[in-house]
Amino acid sequence: MNQIQRLWIVTELFPPDETSTSYIMGEIANAMVQKYKVGVICGPEIYDRRKKLDTDNKFKLHDSIDIYRAEGTDLDKNTVKGKAISFVLMSKRLISLVKHHVRKGDKVLMVTNPAPMVPLMSRLKNKVGFELNILVHDVFPENMRPAGLKLPMYSLVKHIFDKAYSKADQLIALGRDMAYMLGRKVNNALKAGGGPRITIIENWADIDNIQPQPFPEGKIILEYAGNIGRVQGLDKVMDRLPDDIEFHLYGTGAMEETLKARKQKNVFFHGPYVRSQQNTVLAACDIAVVTLEDGMYGLGVPSKTYNILASGRPVLFLGPENSEIDLLVREKVVGYCGWPKNWDKEVLEEMGARARKVAVEEYSEATILNKFLNAI
Repeated sequence: MNQIQRLWIVTELFPPDETSTSYIMGEIANAMVQKYKVGVICGPEIYDRRKKLDTDNKFKLHDSIDIYRAEGTDLDKNTVKGKAISFVLMSKRLISLVKHHVRKGDKVLMVTNPAPMVPLMSRLKNKVGFELNILVHDVFPENMRPAGLKLPMYSLVKHIFDKAYSKADQLIALGRDMAYMLGRKVNNALKAGGGPRITIIENWADIDNIQPQPFPEGKIILEYAGNIGRVQGLDKVMDRLPDDIEFHLYGTGAMEETLKARKQKNVFFHGPYVRSQQNTVLAACDIAVVTLEDGMYGLGVPSKTYNILASGRPVLFLGPENSEIDLLVREKVVGYCGWPKNWDKEVLEEMGARARKVAVEEYSEATILNKFLNAI
């Protein structure tokens, strides 16, 4: 009898942790059991020990999947120092597990978090002889500059990562702009007739658990739900916010306290929420904001966009022109790219209905997971 080939998923974030990356990697693992004997090498059950697990989390992992977890760190990942040390320690622990479990001829699907795993896995690939597929959620070190973070010896680090990416068998990009940037990153390898193939697989919308709800009455409500971090540019949203529109933020992050300190009267902070509350949170607005710093073109695609579409809400995208979400919003007419001149509830509801239709027809979980099954 032929033995079923082994596929290893390598990711720091994995269920029951509830970050978006955890959820995505968990569902990919479940889908891949259709083709492979799946094993997962990952971090601890909770990325941030300060957060509680959602008791209503409906995610179930397939019984056949083997999981090997690295010990976590109890550092504050909202600080630059804490995050950097966590990256190094977690990478060291994860690569140790990879060395112990992954064998020649196996396939590996890894995500780009923590960043040091990219060159570590690229180097190990040549020694062991496994197939390396990289799901690119963040392009390091280029994404450091838009965040305003200085990286010592940037050019050398970029050279190391460019070479590491070029040694992969496949790079999976989240959008058209990211595919373009990855092509530039591994350009020398591609010119030489080698290098990885680059495949575009978007994030998906949870069209089953997120359902459209009636729009709120009264003032137009703009909402942001997710990481309140350095590259979201939420301070700029607050700067431009019209006086007659409320801005509600759900989530936590490195910029939360700084933004709260502004004490803007029409801005409200609701704190963290769990995945089972997502349907309620997304329905609590007329339009949801998705932001991306101008320097982030091709370096990341906000996954929250697709669940916003599933909720039947339009998107206010504030970010680089011709980036994936900019193209999506313009092509499908499901919101605004840049601040609109007028805020009309009827128009917003029409866009919201169109957004739900797009989510169901083009970005369902089944559609996107089939792309992964075909690609790996």
